[in-house]
Amino acid sequence: MTRSDYRWQQMKIQMQTQTTNRLGSRNESGMTLAEVVMALMIAGLAVIGIIGGYFYCTRSAEKSGLFLAANARALERLEETRSAKWDTASWPQVDQLVATNFPSKNIILDLSGSGGNAISATLNTEITQISSAPPLKRVRVDCIWVFKGVERITNTIETCRAPDQ
Repeated sequence: MTRSDYRWQQMKIQMQTQTTNRLGSRNESGMTLAEVVMALMIAGLAVIGIIGGYFYCTRSAEKSGLFLAANARALERLEETRSAKWDTASWPQVDQLVATNFPSKNIILDLSGSGGNAISATLNTEITQISSAPPLKRVRVDCIWVFKGVERITNTIETCRAPDQ
């Protein structure tokens, strides 16, 4: 073997070694089935968590909207009691702020623009005398409703009222 043949053989061996080192051996070229299954399980758990979070957020948003609707209806009833005439300075005295003028009332809680199911609720108004000198009454309005047929919720608003001046 001549010197140039020897060099040629050396370069050929060196090139083959570099190519093998770059590509790796045949055993290291891919993923095993166990690695693929583990990757799919981790991805599946992440997707399940994202879907669960989505359902929780939509349920919370619906419940929050119904809370606001119930609160608005209770405030509406409270304003009705504020408009009742109660005048102790006139003769005869006028007192329309009594519980019999505000009986329990069944209402519908509707989320505007949702087009979904309307929830029925009950408005209860309680009026009690706090003191007679000075005359002062407590007005309490409860809006009672059931969320998803499971959870009973009550929105309550209270205020005190003096006679008309």
